[in-house]
Amino acid sequence: MTHRKAIGIDLGTTFCAVAHIDPYGKPHIIPNSESERITPSVLLFDGNTAVVGTLAKQNSVAEPEKIVDFVKREMGKSKDEFSREFGGKIYAAEELSAIILKKLKNDAERYLGQEVTDAVITVPAYFNDSERTATIHAGQLAGLNVLQIINEPTAAALAYGLDKLDQNQTVFVFDLGGGTFDVTIMRIEDRHIKMIATNGDHRLGGKDWDDIIVNLVAEEFDRLHGENPLLDLQSYQELQSRALASKIQLSSRPRTIIVHSHNGKSIKVELTREDFEAFCAHLVEKCKAICEIVLQEAHMTWSEIDKVLLVGGMTRMPMVRNMISEVSGLPLTEHVSPDEAVAVGAAIQGILSQLQEEDKGAEPTLPAETRQQFSSREGGLIQVTNITSHSLGVVLWNDSTLEEYVFPMIPKMTSIPCELKNAFGTSQANLAKVLVRVVEGESSLPSECTPLGTAMIELPPFLPKGSPVEVTYHYTANQVLEVIVDAYGKQSTATIERNVGLSESEIASATASLSLLRVE
Repeated sequence: MTHRKAIGIDLGTTFCAVAHIDPYGKPHIIPNSESERITPSVLLFDGNTAVVGTLAKQNSVAEPEKIVDFVKREMGKSKDEFSREFGGKIYAAEELSAIILKKLKNDAERYLGQEVTDAVITVPAYFNDSERTATIHAGQLAGLNVLQIINEPTAAALAYGLDKLDQNQTVFVFDLGGGTFDVTIMRIEDRHIKMIATNGDHRLGGKDWDDIIVNLVAEEFDRLHGENPLLDLQSYQELQSRALASKIQLSSRPRTIIVHSHNGKSIKVELTREDFEAFCAHLVEKCKAICEIVLQEAHMTWSEIDKVLLVGGMTRMPMVRNMISEVSGLPLTEHVSPDEAVAVGAAIQGILSQLQEEDKGAEPTLPAETRQQFSSREGGLIQVTNITSHSLGVVLWNDSTLEEYVFPMIPKMTSIPCELKNAFGTSQANLAKVLVRVVEGESSLPSECTPLGTAMIELPPFLPKGSPVEVTYHYTANQVLEVIVDAYGKQSTATIERNVGLSESEIASATASLSLLRVE
């Protein structure tokens, strides 16, 4: 009998990692075809071939116009907002991420010696609906059955807590990666891992620290030579690489030297750790502020936190570690690798998802040994509960103020999956149809929320003002929203027609197109 193989994928802004669970229930990182445990999230387009990983990263200076990096920051955007053109084809963010996922899938199959069909893919906890949907689409385009989208801090907590499920504790997950930042408070209790509160900034990460060095050197170059080296793409890529190397050096050394040449001129800049920390103080303060916000949202203080779990490569920086140590007063957990914990947790969730499918009557897909390892553990299956990271609302009309406002159908921090319904009256008499506008965000003003899309239903004629229309919001375990509108015997079941990302027809076209692209 052939078993469906599931892997866990940490689809990072700067690096990716892949893990699997062996038949005896042990998690392992899957090395790529270059024998590396993590793969740079960088693409190089060369004709009908897309090279992903270290080789692409190494060629970013020589051929910057063929390179794509930091694509995770563009997930959920339409092609009008973000796209890249190579070989006469325009690629959306989902397609570029799919190419990275295809490389990870191919490498996993080569290493495991079998086909990989299923995957759990991680996203920042603070990703919104369109960003999560785009990630699911990317997995589908790569030929994967996406079992679940799981939050990165939840995955890290799973990796950390798998052998500590008998120790009830509250864990503060501080996840600072190359391009995104999340802080999440998790409770591990009675074999149940539950998210209590989450906050973050999906445009804050290691790249912002790199950019400080890039701009520092560029300004000094401009001051000495009267030229801005950032206006040249090749020079910019080279400086970006030097900045990253310098940042890493300053984690273990008190000073570093940055040498940069451009247009026949060069500059040498000495940067001390002390000065670098001063230049980056506002970034560290931003991280600190988000930590305090998430504690407030959880109605907790640091004294109620048992452990701080550091995830993401940026948590190796002394300035970041010192800040979290000072504000928390807690020892920092070193039991998991900052680079690998998220992928390992995703792989564990993959097994849990498959076991849950089997419990619901699906055909067994796991080796008997794996099923026994996870099912025979005292207390049964591990339970994982996530919460909504953003409020989901509907736009209504206020007769008193004569203004639109947002009614929160699913408030932030609601446990998921969930389904909530409410009835609203029509704003006018004799309405032929009702347009339900769905938004995401914490404000009561529609203009300050993110529009997710619309759902429409036709009404019978001659209805009075205030006639009831029932709206149901169903939020899946993947944190993707579906809306059902009921009125007078008619029902409109509408998965939100999102205003961003690829449409269903575009996905079909992209799948066919990507099959012609060779991925290495």
